Amino acid sequence: MADKQKRVPFLKKYWVTSIGVFLLSQIIFITFEATGWLPNYREIDGTLLGRITESSIFIEWFTFYETPQLNLLTVFFGIFFLVPGIISALKNAFSPSHHTNSYK
Repeated sequence: MADKQKRVPFLKKYWVTSIGVFLLSQIIFITFEATGWLPNYREIDGTLLGRITESSIFIEWFTFYETPQLNLLTVFFGIFFLVPGIISALKNAFSPSHHTNSYK
């Protein structure tokens, strides 16, 4: 009985939280695009972020939304929330402690 590990609730697992943050941000971005309500961004022309959003990779590949700022935020959230969340979910799914026999 002393070898039982304390189970973490499903919603408090790191991968659920990080993928949830990414999905919530996408729902908010879709709502922004659908309603036409967008935050009042400063002009980014001529800045580093402006050059990034005007680069060919953002114009050709990452065109999820009409607003370039939302495309940039989507890539940012994908890198910092979605990728680590997927890696953590895969580690959790294939970890040896996940498949232990619980019928003792």
